[in-house]
Amino acid sequence: MTYSLWVLVAHAGKRERVNVVINRRSLHKAPGKFATIAAAFVAASLMATTLPAQGASTPGVSASEIVLGMQLPQTGPASPGYNKVDDAIRAYFDYVNSKGGVYGRNITLVVKDDTYKAGLTVSTASSLINKDKVFAMVGSVGTQTHISVIKDLNRRGIPDLFVNSGYSGFYTDPKKYPTTFGALGTYVVEAKILGKYIKEKFADKTVGILYQTDDFGRNTVEGLATAGVTFTPRKTSASFIAGTQGGGLDAQMTQLKANNVDVVVVGAVASAFAAAVKSANKIGYKPAKWIVISVGSDATTFKTILGAGGIAPAVSSALLAGTISASHAPSPGEADDEFVKAFKKINDDFNKGPDKTWDNNVLQGMNIGYLTTSALLGAGKNLTRPGIIKYIEGNASKLSSAALSPLGYSTSTHEAFTGFWIGEYDASSVLKPIDGTRKVWTTDSGKGAVTELKYTRPAIAADALPKVG
Repeated sequence: MTYSLWVLVAHAGKRERVNVVINRRSLHKAPGKFATIAAAFVAASLMATTLPAQGASTPGVSASEIVLGMQLPQTGPASPGYNKVDDAIRAYFDYVNSKGGVYGRNITLVVKDDTYKAGLTVSTASSLINKDKVFAMVGSVGTQTHISVIKDLNRRGIPDLFVNSGYSGFYTDPKKYPTTFGALGTYVVEAKILGKYIKEKFADKTVGILYQTDDFGRNTVEGLATAGVTFTPRKTSASFIAGTQGGGLDAQMTQLKANNVDVVVVGAVASAFAAAVKSANKIGYKPAKWIVISVGSDATTFKTILGAGGIAPAVSSALLAGTISASHAPSPGEADDEFVKAFKKINDDFNKGPDKTWDNNVLQGMNIGYLTTSALLGAGKNLTRPGIIKYIEGNASKLSSAALSPLGYSTSTHEAFTGFWIGEYDASSVLKPIDGTRKVWTTDSGKGAVTELKYTRPAIAADALPKVG
């Protein structure tokens, strides 16, 4: 005679019904009641042996490792400059690992090249999730590319941390995208701040815009319009499809020149800004001023792209000089800034990328590495996906970084930095505050006013590691 008992067994994150059968002889002819108890005991023992080890139920987390995923264009027309962000993040993680990691766990960053093409972003995200079993996505680059995966990441409950896109639609409604958090101020916020400056300083000039026809570009136009800076389509407003700038932007620059645009605002990636200046120079178009959204204005990227086209460094520096941009962080050329000094040292010692030349992209990557480490520490030793999301939402003030603006994270918004300062590139290609005095301005992604921000950035620790508040 045998006894049979159906039990629920946890295995590999799933529950399965298992029939446990016990032969009466093995129970030494025990009474029926004892046999039932014994069968239950055997079933419980079986279930205990098939439960996953502590932490194994959270993908990408083991006793010794935290695995994170990232997507960005490492190749393709949009890759210059941005293809350095992952190496900088990894360098900071390697530094953290050299100091013992996060609660004894090393941080591993797995990176996929999506070439700034949404279709490839979908397949590389699938690989990171299903093959590499990442705990979270961190620092992924690109607006249109990220749109292709954001719904799936949020549906799965995968933390989508510190995305390198300022598109406001990702962050202003956490009910829509509860796991996604920004790493930049939104393009609307930045454009509103720049728009206020444009209205005050260039009221007597004809202002035009070049923007890429995606949510990045449209967000820029939206923010400027909120500030009262508007454009006439096909006259003072020129556009291009993201990713096509490699062939030059002669037609767009010819259009703006023909309409006597004095001040050109650029809402596009760094390679497009460089292509625009190159095309303008080619046709003899010399705007009185270029004003560029921060993610498109990196000096090193600008000079590298022009250099590849045969333009001498001295000439490209002269073309960049006078360009106005904004930033939430110190300029990478601020040698006395404590975060810049600390991150430059880590970059020198740990960055194994093919090009670790210090610039905005490397500073941004280091800052994301620092911010991610802070969030992992704050989420605690029992690291879970819901746990880190809850921690970030409730502890923005404890997540310090190199930025000169506080983080805006809360249960009502997942926007990152709410403030920007406005600067101008000098002859040595360093972005410096307008008129020599840095003022940080703040606003929201809606219709709120632009006001001056008073904020004191917390100091960096001597070991350049974030501390749990």
